Amino acid sequence: MTDNEILRLIRNNDGNGLSVLYEAYRSEFLHWIRKFAHCDQYEAKEYYQASVLIVYENVHQGKMDDLKSSLKTYLFGIGKNLAWQSYRQDVRKQKAGAAYYLENYITEQSPELAQWQDHQLDLVRECFQLLGDPCRTLLDLHYFQRKSMEEISNQLAYKNADTAKNQKYKCMERLRRMVEERTVTQNQ
Repeated sequence: MTDNEILRLIRNNDGNGLSVLYEAYRSEFLHWIRKFAHCDQYEAKEYYQASVLIVYENVHQGKMDDLKSSLKTYLFGIGKNLAWQSYRQDVRKQKAGAAYYLENYITEQSPELAQWQDHQLDLVRECFQLLGDPCRTLLDLHYFQRKSMEEISNQLAYKNADTAKNQKYKCMERLRRMVEERTVTQNQ
């Protein structure tokens, strides 16, 4: 059955369309995703089922009316995106867990190091207040209010999100230099 025939069946709510799609690429997808995402058979099946459902929803939402690639390529691309999304979430959880562990471990094991960290944090707060606008506003929006670069670019009237990201980088560098200068001054 061709891609267009499968898509037509799905569009017409014919259960055969979903069945054909599900069976057509299943074994190849499972084999590929296990290698790509370094996952077990269970996770591979979860990725596949989620990918098929996303294709199904996209067909009904009209997002695949002018599909430029093959249905297989589209399906595998969705699986790839799901795997990357899962990986990024896992990394964030690991970083948060490691930060918590280190913070508690350092505090328990070395009060001097914990005191030094508190001093550094105070120094960063002080420099942040001295930073001035637009840097202070931009960093506040990004780090404390958790706004996206797109939202920040609109709010601060930057050309686009890339411009806001570039400005954020410059502001962070400026803040780092201020902290380093104060640290050197205090250690002299």
